[in-house]
Amino acid sequence: MSFEPGDGVSVFAAMRPRKGQMLTRAVIATYSLDMVALLGLVLALGGDDEADFASSPLGLVKAFEQVRGKLVVMHQLGRISAPRAHRSILPLLDTMLHGVATDERTASWHPKIMLARYKGDGGPEWRFWIGSRNLTGSTDLEAGLLLVSGTGRGTRQIADVHDLAAELLAGSLQEGELTELREAKWSAPSGVTVRRLLWRTPGEDKSFLDEWENRRPESIRALSPFIDRTGVGAILGVISGPMTLMTTREAMSSCGPLGRVEYRTAAAPDPEAEVRVEDQQEEAAGDFSDRPTIGVHAKLLMTTRGQKAEMMLGSANLTRRGLRGPNAEAVALLDISDPAVSGPLAGFIDQGVQLSAEQPDEERQTRLQIERELDHAIYALLERPMALRLDGAGLRLSIDGGIDDLLATATVSAASLSASERQVPWPPGASEVVLLERPPPLEEQSSLVILMASSVSDPAVQRSWVQQVELPGLDKERRDRALLARYVGVSRFRAWLRSLLDGYDATGGERWTDDAADRRKGASLPISQFEHFALENMLASWARDPLRFEARLKGVTAMLETFEETFRSLPEADERSAALRELGEVRPFIAAVTLAIGQEAV
Repeated sequence: MSFEPGDGVSVFAAMRPRKGQMLTRAVIATYSLDMVALLGLVLALGGDDEADFASSPLGLVKAFEQVRGKLVVMHQLGRISAPRAHRSILPLLDTMLHGVATDERTASWHPKIMLARYKGDGGPEWRFWIGSRNLTGSTDLEAGLLLVSGTGRGTRQIADVHDLAAELLAGSLQEGELTELREAKWSAPSGVTVRRLLWRTPGEDKSFLDEWENRRPESIRALSPFIDRTGVGAILGVISGPMTLMTTREAMSSCGPLGRVEYRTAAAPDPEAEVRVEDQQEEAAGDFSDRPTIGVHAKLLMTTRGQKAEMMLGSANLTRRGLRGPNAEAVALLDISDPAVSGPLAGFIDQGVQLSAEQPDEERQTRLQIERELDHAIYALLERPMALRLDGAGLRLSIDGGIDDLLATATVSAASLSASERQVPWPPGASEVVLLERPPPLEEQSSLVILMASSVSDPAVQRSWVQQVELPGLDKERRDRALLARYVGVSRFRAWLRSLLDGYDATGGERWTDDAADRRKGASLPISQFEHFALENMLASWARDPLRFEARLKGVTAMLETFEETFRSLPEADERSAALRELGEVRPFIAAVTLAIGQEAV
């Protein structure tokens, strides 16, 4: 754990399975969510290499297969950013999303947590991360703490990890997993001891400052992009001594001067920034770490006396809603004995430019008021039950009771994820709109829709978001197979088959964003000419690890039917015939492998 410049650590890298490990469960809590960032997390948790966004096409397929059914992402309802690219693969993510419905006018779902379990030769391992980072493309300066379970020297039980998971992440873990967490011992960074974890569920009123009562440190340092007089005043009420607070110019001007507080400036954060995949592929950064930081989004409170420090680190801003509630939050209380940890943070805050109060920008205040009015209309919209219906007439979205009462403040439009450019305006008096006039193919069906709201008084003020709406009858497992079959396509079909049977990725020189249609057609050779598909090779692969090979073979069998459906729908006759002919050559080979394994196993 370090706050030295250049010592930033990728959260994705911290959560990536080590060699010989496989993810068995992951629960993520975030306020805002970018779907491409979630895709990057899937590539990190289920992939083989370190370059998440530079993964190969078959690496992406493998990552989804590894992570499917194991990952849950809990997010604030209405805070998924609408993607601008990669829509053909993003529907796979709808099985991983869990929106937490809170009225943000009064309380938000705001914790930032990653909890994951891995299995390997050394037994199960848990990792727990808590901090300030949302699952977005933000390059802001963040702060977090990683704990890793183990049995080595210096590990100790932290009961709060289990209790937090059981309460704040309720329903996301099985009973056996919770039992493991209760008994786990954890290692923390050198010089850092976890005293407590504190958390709050939505709507709860509970102060995070009770354990700081009557502290008399030599100094108080804090960092928070959002503050208010109630939050900062509560800190001054329980902790004596001078306080240096780094925040944004706008937050300081809104809060105003407070006794014993000296302000330092920080650039405003952009915590909901979109991911630019091309940048990540060029740098193979994995967690946006090589791009310059935009602002400061970390939330910290630290007191020092001599060489020792106490710190609160996590998701809570220094506001009333953050420190006391009713926002759902999570923070760690730490004792720091190593000045190499606390010193650089103190220096970073102290070296910031001193701030003084400024006159409010009236034009900006007017815009903020319009934004608040739009947000209130959106919150009211999110409270209303929505439903999707897919039939011969197309895809329709309905909202109970309609939205006529909101149209005086905001115009609203909606689109399906597969046709996001076709935004359909919501007319007065309507309780439903037709998003698609024809049923989409199976691989494009999704429970995700894109909603957009614009202010009536200033149409330039608008917000769009992705929302999950139940689509009755959608077989997501079958949809996933169809989507992956289309993504693999004819040109990668033989490479996909080989990757499952002998583990070799023939697309290793490509990237998952490459268009399969650009590959040279006819590059695949018939099985009889492909030495790696010889029956002897497959049996040797089975003998090395029978259980894993047989599991992969089952995956092949399930997918072949889907590939046939996909190939039969190809528009070009010659390509369709060639693809079906190739599939016809594969089936006898797979049947021979299955038969041989059955005979050997007798």
